[in-house]
Amino acid sequence: MSSADALSDPKRNEAMPGHDMKAISRRDVLGGAAGIAAAALAGDGAAAAPGRAPIPYGSAAQIEAFRADARYRDALVRLCDVIVPMNDLKWEALRHDRARFDFSGADELVGFALKHGKALRGHALLWGMALPPWARQMASRAEAERELTRHIEVVVDRYKGKIATWDVVNEVIAFEPKPGEPYRDTIWQRLLGPDHIEIAFRTAARVDPKARLVLNDFNFEEAGPGIVARRRIAIDIVRRLQDKGIPIHGVGMQAHLYAENAIDSEGVQGFVADLGKLGVGVEVTELDVIDWKLPPDTGLRDRAAAKLVATYLEAVVAGGRPKAIVTWGLSDRHSWVHETFPRKDPARARPLPLDEDYRPKPMMQVLERYRSGRA
Repeated sequence: MSSADALSDPKRNEAMPGHDMKAISRRDVLGGAAGIAAAALAGDGAAAAPGRAPIPYGSAAQIEAFRADARYRDALVRLCDVIVPMNDLKWEALRHDRARFDFSGADELVGFALKHGKALRGHALLWGMALPPWARQMASRAEAERELTRHIEVVVDRYKGKIATWDVVNEVIAFEPKPGEPYRDTIWQRLLGPDHIEIAFRTAARVDPKARLVLNDFNFEEAGPGIVARRRIAIDIVRRLQDKGIPIHGVGMQAHLYAENAIDSEGVQGFVADLGKLGVGVEVTELDVIDWKLPPDTGLRDRAAAKLVATYLEAVVAGGRPKAIVTWGLSDRHSWVHETFPRKDPARARPLPLDEDYRPKPMMQVLERYRSGRA
């Protein structure tokens, strides 16, 4: 499947010294905002086309690779306007036990991003996966609401003014929606019903009224009745929140693209346009290409991946320019795709804009066109 369900947290490597969040000043945050604007405008040095605003580009960052690989850190600084802690803001990382929060990995990545003038996306305040055992064993509505509210209050408050955008609710839509069953069967849905979506957004908005709040989900890009249903459910969630006066500012389109499947360009464009009519923008949040069924030839796969990404982004932009384009990793050296979608031949997967030696691939050229405002 194309979701991040199968993402597993790799073993932690030996840590490098972290950053003290208390030492991050308002000037650092403002510098980060200035940095992302300058980087997005600069792109690859070419002038933006008339009427085309540069779209910030970013990557999710794995703490293990970040700590162990200097080239990884350098690539984040050189190429990204936005950094997303891939796993370190998930419940499983933050809440080993109910009584305390472990912010060590998240603080390290947030401090690094702000030091280098990068914007931050927080991922994710509520998800039915990647939960610690105690959370999966919650037994009552009151307990679930209390823990969810407390979690969001603590996490959002800690990074208030530092993390500008949050994936508030992640992957809540059923993989194959059925009539009367639009949402995934998770501990949150079982104990709180659809109210868990409202609780999460309402709490995040109360704690940080200036944050951009996003519903993040997958499988919006292909054709078929199941995908159409998923788009409709996302729009229904937006409308329901708006009707109740609960802020929602964006929908995150993950975009784990299968190389063998076609993009439903008309459907994607229409979905983005329909959200725009509701005053809600989109962000591409977890872009990569799953090439497990393509021939092993490296050049062929890289060209196919770049073409697929270009087709997808053209459809998104035709409906409305996204606030950001984020890939789910930066280099093929560090990707969930290797284990989750293993190839049947000895070839290694090539899902990301840089190869395993951090050399740019054709996909990076596509992304740079949007980053520079030339597309």
